[in-house]
Amino acid sequence: MKKLLYTLLAASIIFTACNKEEDEVITPVAPSIVGVWTPTSVSGTESMSVTVMGQIVDEFDTTFTMTAAEAGMDEDVEFTADGNMYESGDTNSYTYSGNVLTITEDGESETQTCTVTSTSLTVIFSETETYTEDYMGQEATITASNDMTLNFTRQ
Repeated sequence: MKKLLYTLLAASIIFTACNKEEDEVITPVAPSIVGVWTPTSVSGTESMSVTVMGQIVDEFDTTFTMTAAEAGMDEDVEFTADGNMYESGDTNSYTYSGNVLTITEDGESETQTCTVTSTSLTVIFSETETYTEDYMGQEATITASNDMTLNFTRQ
């Protein structure tokens, strides 16, 4: 009888101890841009076309990839929690929200697409400019495009 009583007591303790606890919900935190970033590489495309009287008379298109040193990017970039960006001895302000990085320098703002992970930062610059100038005695429309990707690692 004692064996049966101890068995029932042990079984009830085991079932009581095995109650399922509620799963804890963990909300992922997006990586922060705040920190010191070392440039690693630059890649991109450049193109230009010259149009005279509706006809393309000259054009080029090139793709490139180079190390940060080859691109002249020798210094780290630091983003602080108070909205300052330090680069090559200059201090500018910045905002970062929803993969959009806006840097304000001398009162003018530039906005770039930006991706941040815990270890990497990628900033994409994209610009297209169209202007008119003299080309071999004719009025020409010149369209220049530049897409550049800067890659960094967190320090």
